[in-house]
Amino acid sequence: MFSKDVAEVRQLAASEPSWMRRLKIRHLEVFLTLVETGSQSATAAQLNITQPALSKWLRELEEDIGAPLFERGRRLTPTTYGEIVLHYAHRVLGDTTRMGDELKTFQAGQSGRVRVGLLRSAAATLIPKVITAYRQIAPDVRISLFEDTLDNLLPRLERRELDCILGRLHGKALTAEIFTQALYDEPVCIIARVKHPLHARKNPTKTPTWREVLTYPWIVPLPDTPMRQLLETELGAMGLALPPTTIESSSFLATERLLQETDMISLVSLQLALYHTETKSLAVLPLTIPHARLGPLGLLWIDRHPTAAVQRFLDLVRQESAKLARGGTRKNGARQRKR
Repeated sequence: MFSKDVAEVRQLAASEPSWMRRLKIRHLEVFLTLVETGSQSATAAQLNITQPALSKWLRELEEDIGAPLFERGRRLTPTTYGEIVLHYAHRVLGDTTRMGDELKTFQAGQSGRVRVGLLRSAAATLIPKVITAYRQIAPDVRISLFEDTLDNLLPRLERRELDCILGRLHGKALTAEIFTQALYDEPVCIIARVKHPLHARKNPTKTPTWREVLTYPWIVPLPDTPMRQLLETELGAMGLALPPTTIESSSFLATERLLQETDMISLVSLQLALYHTETKSLAVLPLTIPHARLGPLGLLWIDRHPTAAVQRFLDLVRQESAKLARGGTRKNGARQRKR
């Protein structure tokens, strides 16, 4: 089987232009540096090569390809052809880095590596369950977690710096050249400290109105985030708006402490709300946003044939998310009946 694969590779290589067979990893690194610096002189200085040698190499590469890779001006800007080369340069260098990482992992006595990008809601509940299950069956696999926004994680996945992402399936996630799978959808919850005045009302069964809730200060996600857009859309449909003194935050710890120590109010996904209620750090207010859905939390990955370590991780994510979806639905339904 291996000899057949080698033969196919050699056959493909023989049909490629000669300049592609001369292309090396170092050349792709030079090209990326040109894109990043936008300057031949800065690239030459950074990579410790002469500018004439760099200019000659770039000119010959463009002649071989038969098209300009950069628009010349005060700053080098990739042309359409340059963007194509850039896309595949990221992929090749990302795969090369991953190969080196996996070799180092095996040399250290481990049995693979998984690099995961994730959103905060997944970090609170799903990922701990997945890793706990993973460690029971493959304790020697090295797992790296990177929490960030989807806008920042997607480019890293496309560059092969991540193996998978747990994020919302909308917008760029659905148009990128990656594999996706919806895991579960979840509603949005309004939260405040356990002893918030709205929790300590004389008639606790009476649901507060939105106008009443908006008399308290709020701490909300940054503008242009899905959660913030969802809240403002729903409030606008009711003819309401956030208080002018609203605080915007992307810090999980700062938001949590402010909610615990003040009468501020915020909104989070169901799984994050369940985390807060289980730890008794915060409580969910009996208030619903009628049509609020963040879109399904999904699994995003880049390789058609993942490594054994990554495939095992993906399978466990599917299993544990199915359990969470069933459990979250039951808890949410019980809370609504209790109201």
